[in-house]
Amino acid sequence: MERRKFIRNSASSVLAGLLAPSFLQSSSLFANRTGANDKINVGLIGCRSMGWANLSDFLIHPEIDCIALCDVDQHVLSGRAADLVKLRNKKPELYGDYRKMLERKEIDVIIIGTPDHWHCLQMTDACAAGKDVYVEKPIANSIAECDAMVAAAKRHNRVVQVGQQQRSG
Repeated sequence: MERRKFIRNSASSVLAGLLAPSFLQSSSLFANRTGANDKINVGLIGCRSMGWANLSDFLIHPEIDCIALCDVDQHVLSGRAADLVKLRNKKPELYGDYRKMLERKEIDVIIIGTPDHWHCLQMTDACAAGKDVYVEKPIANSIAECDAMVAAAKRHNRVVQVGQQQRSG
Protein backbone atom coordinates (compact mmCIF):
# COMPACT_ATOMS: atom_id res chain seq x y z
CA MET A 1 0.00 0.00 0.00
CA GLU A 2 1.27 3.47 -0.83
CA ARG A 3 2.25 5.68 2.07
CA ARG A 4 -0.20 8.48 1.07
CA LYS A 5 -3.09 6.04 0.72
CA PHE A 6 -2.28 4.56 4.14
CA ILE A 7 -2.23 8.00 5.79
CA ARG A 8 -5.48 9.06 4.07
CA ASN A 9 -7.24 5.82 5.12
CA SER A 10 -5.91 6.09 8.67
CA ALA A 11 -7.06 9.70 8.97
CA SER A 12 -10.50 8.77 7.64
CA SER A 13 -10.79 5.95 10.16
CA VAL A 14 -9.80 8.18 13.06
CA LEU A 15 -12.24 10.89 11.95
CA ALA A 16 -15.05 8.34 11.59
CA GLY A 17 -14.29 7.01 15.06
CA LEU A 18 -14.46 10.49 16.55
CA LEU A 19 -17.70 11.41 14.78
CA ALA A 20 -19.55 8.12 15.30
CA PRO A 21 -20.51 8.64 18.97
CA SER A 22 -22.06 12.06 18.35
CA PHE A 23 -23.78 10.86 15.17
CA LEU A 24 -25.19 7.75 16.84
CA GLN A 25 -26.49 9.65 19.84
CA SER A 26 -28.38 12.04 17.59
CA SER A 27 -29.76 9.28 15.37
CA SER A 28 -33.24 7.81 15.72
CA LEU A 29 -31.69 4.71 17.27
CA PHE A 30 -30.86 6.71 20.37
CA ALA A 31 -33.73 9.19 20.31
CA ASN A 32 -36.06 8.98 23.31
CA ARG A 33 -33.65 6.76 25.24
CA THR A 34 -34.47 6.36 28.89
CA GLY A 35 -31.88 7.90 31.17
CA ALA A 36 -30.27 5.95 33.99
CA ASN A 37 -32.50 7.61 36.60
CA ASP A 38 -35.74 7.52 34.61
CA LYS A 39 -38.71 5.25 35.24
CA ILE A 40 -40.12 3.09 32.47
CA ASN A 41 -43.92 2.98 32.60
CA VAL A 42 -45.43 -0.33 31.54
CA GLY A 43 -48.96 -1.38 30.65
CA LEU A 44 -49.97 -5.05 30.56
CA ILE A 45 -52.60 -6.44 28.19
CA GLY A 46 -53.68 -9.90 29.33
CA CYS A 47 -53.19 -10.45 33.06
CA ARG A 48 -53.38 -14.23 33.35
CA SER A 49 -50.49 -16.68 33.31
CA MET A 50 -47.89 -15.59 30.70
CA GLY A 51 -48.80 -11.92 30.83
CA TRP A 52 -48.43 -11.87 34.61
CA ALA A 53 -45.23 -13.95 34.47
CA ASN A 54 -43.72 -11.51 31.97
CA LEU A 55 -44.73 -8.49 34.04
CA SER A 56 -43.28 -10.12 37.16
CA ASP A 57 -39.96 -10.53 35.34
CA PHE A 58 -40.04 -6.87 34.32
CA LEU A 59 -40.80 -5.78 37.90
CA ILE A 60 -37.54 -7.28 39.16
CA HIS A 61 -35.99 -4.06 37.88
CA PRO A 62 -36.66 -1.07 40.15
CA GLU A 63 -36.88 1.38 37.22
CA ILE A 64 -39.99 -0.41 35.92
CA ASP A 65 -43.42 0.86 37.02
CA CYS A 66 -46.59 -0.91 35.95
CA ILE A 67 -49.14 1.88 35.74
CA ALA A 68 -51.91 0.11 33.81
CA LEU A 69 -53.48 -3.34 33.57
CA CYS A 70 -55.96 -4.51 30.95
CA ASP A 71 -58.00 -7.71 30.87
CA VAL A 72 -61.47 -8.57 29.65
CA ASP A 73 -62.12 -10.63 32.81
CA GLN A 74 -62.90 -8.19 35.65
CA HIS A 75 -62.22 -10.84 38.29
CA VAL A 76 -58.71 -11.47 36.94
CA LEU A 77 -58.12 -7.74 36.53
CA SER A 78 -59.04 -6.84 40.10
CA GLY A 79 -57.04 -9.78 41.46
CA ARG A 80 -53.90 -8.77 39.57
CA ALA A 81 -54.34 -5.15 40.65
CA ALA A 82 -54.35 -6.35 44.27
CA ASP A 83 -51.25 -8.47 43.55
CA LEU A 84 -49.49 -5.43 42.11
CA VAL A 85 -50.36 -3.32 45.15
CA LYS A 86 -48.75 -6.02 47.33
CA LEU A 87 -45.62 -6.09 45.14
CA ARG A 88 -45.11 -2.37 44.58
CA ASN A 89 -47.57 -0.57 46.87
CA LYS A 90 -49.07 1.23 43.85
CA LYS A 91 -52.50 0.74 42.34
CA PRO A 92 -52.50 0.74 38.54
CA GLU A 93 -55.28 2.07 36.33
CA LEU A 94 -57.55 -0.77 35.19
CA TYR A 95 -58.94 -1.23 31.69
CA GLY A 96 -61.29 -3.67 30.02
CA ASP A 97 -60.44 -2.28 26.56
CA TYR A 98 -56.77 -2.16 25.60
CA ARG A 99 -57.39 0.67 23.13
CA LYS A 100 -58.31 3.00 26.01
CA MET A 101 -55.09 2.05 27.78
CA LEU A 102 -53.04 2.84 24.65
CA GLU A 103 -54.34 6.43 24.78
CA ARG A 104 -52.23 7.08 27.90
CA LYS A 105 -49.22 9.11 26.80
CA GLU A 106 -47.14 8.23 29.86
CA ILE A 107 -47.01 4.49 29.03
CA ASP A 108 -43.66 3.65 27.41
CA VAL A 109 -43.93 -0.12 26.96
CA ILE A 110 -46.80 -2.53 26.41
CA ILE A 111 -46.54 -6.19 27.38
CA ILE A 112 -48.93 -8.38 25.39
CA GLY A 113 -49.80 -11.63 27.15
CA THR A 114 -53.13 -12.35 25.47
CA PRO A 115 -54.09 -15.41 23.40
CA ASP A 116 -52.12 -15.45 20.15
CA HIS A 117 -55.02 -14.56 17.87
CA TRP A 118 -54.96 -11.06 19.43
CA HIS A 119 -51.22 -10.42 19.09
CA CYS A 120 -51.22 -8.82 15.63
CA LEU A 121 -53.97 -6.28 16.26
CA GLN A 122 -52.76 -5.33 19.74
CA MET A 123 -49.12 -5.00 18.68
CA THR A 124 -49.85 -2.90 15.59
CA ASP A 125 -52.20 -0.67 17.62
CA ALA A 126 -49.54 -0.28 20.35
CA CYS A 127 -46.89 0.68 17.79
CA ALA A 128 -49.28 3.20 16.20
CA ALA A 129 -49.84 4.67 19.68
CA GLY A 130 -46.08 5.20 20.07
CA LYS A 131 -45.42 2.35 22.48
CA ASP A 132 -42.57 -0.15 22.43
CA VAL A 133 -43.82 -3.73 22.76
CA TYR A 134 -42.97 -7.04 24.37
CA VAL A 135 -45.24 -9.68 22.82
CA GLU A 136 -45.41 -13.31 23.81
CA LYS A 137 -44.87 -16.09 21.28
CA PRO A 138 -46.14 -17.06 18.86
CA ILE A 139 -45.93 -13.57 17.44
CA ALA A 140 -48.82 -14.26 15.03
CA ASN A 141 -50.85 -16.93 13.30
CA SER A 142 -49.84 -16.26 9.70
CA ILE A 143 -47.03 -14.85 7.61
CA ALA A 144 -49.33 -12.02 6.54
CA GLU A 145 -49.87 -11.04 10.20
CA CYS A 146 -46.10 -11.18 10.81
CA ASP A 147 -45.51 -8.95 7.79
CA ALA A 148 -48.09 -6.44 9.07
CA MET A 149 -46.46 -6.44 12.51
CA VAL A 150 -42.95 -5.90 11.15
CA ALA A 151 -44.26 -3.11 8.90
CA ALA A 152 -45.98 -1.41 11.87
CA ALA A 153 -42.83 -1.56 14.02
CA LYS A 154 -40.76 -0.06 11.19
CA ARG A 155 -43.35 2.56 10.20
CA HIS A 156 -43.69 3.84 13.77
CA ASN A 157 -40.00 3.35 14.66
CA ARG A 158 -40.80 1.13 17.65
CA VAL A 159 -38.79 -1.52 19.46
CA VAL A 160 -40.55 -4.90 19.54
CA GLN A 161 -39.34 -7.99 21.41
CA VAL A 162 -40.90 -11.43 21.02
CA GLY A 163 -40.77 -13.80 24.01
CA GLN A 164 -38.94 -17.04 23.28
CA GLN A 165 -38.83 -18.84 26.62
CA GLN A 166 -39.24 -22.61 26.77
CA ARG A 167 -38.89 -23.28 23.07
CA SER A 168 -37.96 -26.80 22.07
CA GLY A 169 -34.71 -27.65 20.32
